[in-house]
Amino acid sequence: MKSFEKKKMKYESKDTSDHIFKQIRSKSEKYFTSQKGGKNANAYLWIKFISMMAVAGLAYYALLHSSSFLFLTLCYIVVATALLIVGINIGHDAAHHCVTGNKKVDNFIFQSVFAINGMSGYFWQIRHNSSHHIFPNVFNYDSDLEITNLLLLHPGQKTHKLHKFQHIYASFLYMFSSLIWILFIDFTFFYRREHANLKFNKVPFYELLKVILLKIVYFINFLVIPIYLTDFSVFEIVAAFVIMHLLVSLALTYTFFISHHVEEVPYVHADEVNHIVNDAWTRHQVITTIDFNPNSPTSNFIFGGFNLHIAHHLFPEVCHIHYPELTAIIKETLEENNADWYKSFTFFEGVVSHVKHLKKTADDILSDKKKTQLSGTI
Repeated sequence: MKSFEKKKMKYESKDTSDHIFKQIRSKSEKYFTSQKGGKNANAYLWIKFISMMAVAGLAYYALLHSSSFLFLTLCYIVVATALLIVGINIGHDAAHHCVTGNKKVDNFIFQSVFAINGMSGYFWQIRHNSSHHIFPNVFNYDSDLEITNLLLLHPGQKTHKLHKFQHIYASFLYMFSSLIWILFIDFTFFYRREHANLKFNKVPFYELLKVILLKIVYFINFLVIPIYLTDFSVFEIVAAFVIMHLLVSLALTYTFFISHHVEEVPYVHADEVNHIVNDAWTRHQVITTIDFNPNSPTSNFIFGGFNLHIAHHLFPEVCHIHYPELTAIIKETLEENNADWYKSFTFFEGVVSHVKHLKKTADDILSDKKKTQLSGTI
């Protein structure tokens, strides 16, 4: 028996009537033939991986030899930032099996990178690849729309008066998202059987043991060892650890959200009677996704292709080092076909758009609910 099943749902078609994806694919194949490593990682990515792990290691060593609270906190932040870059650049690609191209090796890399960051990869990978990537921004079929009840993104969610202010408290909530995930969400997934379009039948018991073990190792590395090997008090170590999470978590959460949950892209209702999304897969992937800082080498280095998210959704099996070239192909092909689907903004424009989106979404859903309640009393 498979560990999970998918609800029945499909798109009207894979490609558009004018075969836009076929054109993009044809151009991309010509590009890939010029690449020695094909669609997978090259030496650049491995150099980045080794460099970031070295930065994390040196910062951790400096952390254990800190003489001031300010320097201690700075070291924590550098360690977390380096590991975050590794997670986004290496872990994410490995989850899609496009680092080495060998599923077993890539799964090991993915699970290891997530474990170093205190997170389990088991549910995340299944939800990400088998839900979000297939049906981005589709209500009831994209697991990323079911992240927390504290954010109202879905008209099917239970509403609270507090949601009216979600655009105000969201940034504060995002500062705690990594800690909440490490301490709680990883465990709650074991007790949830339904995740958007997915239904889990049986979760291997050893996955729970792995989660418990990796959490223990994570907290030993980041709390227990510094407490025992430095002269700082328990309070100071915990304070520096929490500050690290507050800052890095805020940046990470916005990085995830601004690719889909902004004013510039739509949400979609599927036809659940006929089990169909009324659009071509190609068009849907592009219009429900947006790039940020697409021409910035710095953003490409830090965000590992998350900033070129349209290319990632059209080519999830391709390592992010190829996204700049693929993005150029996508934009060129869309322009040739007079398809004005491509959108981009800066990271900070994305943050502003996301906050505005939270306000509008809550206002619309709460307003519709109020109208429904009033009509029911007439």
